[in-house]
Amino acid sequence: MAKFDMGAAWDDAIQLLKAHRPLTGTIAAVFLFLPALAVAWFGPAPIEPPAEATIDQLTAAMQQNILQMLPYRIGVALFTMFGTVAIMRLWLSRSSTSVGEALGFAASMLLTILAVQILTGLILGVGFLLLIIPMLYLIGRLAFVAPLVADRAIRNPVEVIATSWQMTRGNGWRIFLFLFLVTLVVIIAASLVGGLVGMIGGAGSVGKMLGGLVEAGFGLVATMISIAISAAAYRQLATTQAGDIFA
Repeated sequence: MAKFDMGAAWDDAIQLLKAHRPLTGTIAAVFLFLPALAVAWFGPAPIEPPAEATIDQLTAAMQQNILQMLPYRIGVALFTMFGTVAIMRLWLSRSSTSVGEALGFAASMLLTILAVQILTGLILGVGFLLLIIPMLYLIGRLAFVAPLVADRAIRNPVEVIATSWQMTRGNGWRIFLFLFLVTLVVIIAASLVGGLVGMIGGAGSVGKMLGGLVEAGFGLVATMISIAISAAAYRQLATTQAGDIFA
């Protein structure tokens, strides 16, 4: 059984981020960056609890914030899923693919990837209820669902999940650790820069504009890196297990 090589996957992820840069940059700007920026700038302002709020008041404010932001977050998630499939289609193509073809493919697979994400979320939720550790393992085993949709155009969500499970057998923890380490670095960098921008911009309109720009920018970077490392891990195991050849 082939063992997942984190170093080789990282090198490949860097190459993917450099490949088709003008094409993927256009898709990323329209579907990953601009929707998040629009929500950050024009979405509803957070509801602040009163000074010296009780636990009940804090909980109520948090619930209200979640409910008022939910439609916006769902919209951003749909744009992100669409952009993710289109970018992966470009990266995993065996032949030349145009932006129009990648976008058309993403549109045709949107319902499939939505169903896959819902099923994956339910599975991870069960893993979380089983004291978190199983959820971490499941993240590694289900890491290939988006690349499989983009590469093989599998329309059956259950087949997508089953294929990811088969491909990651024996490598679940390695893949999770790879995803976790890269994500951790991005989160730390985003926290540092976000805190600095908050200190500079303050709480007024300038602070909101700068904060929204930084939030959307780091969201774009984090998503692109996440897409690249998932695609790179998939390419490595697809090549070693099935002999697939990518362009």
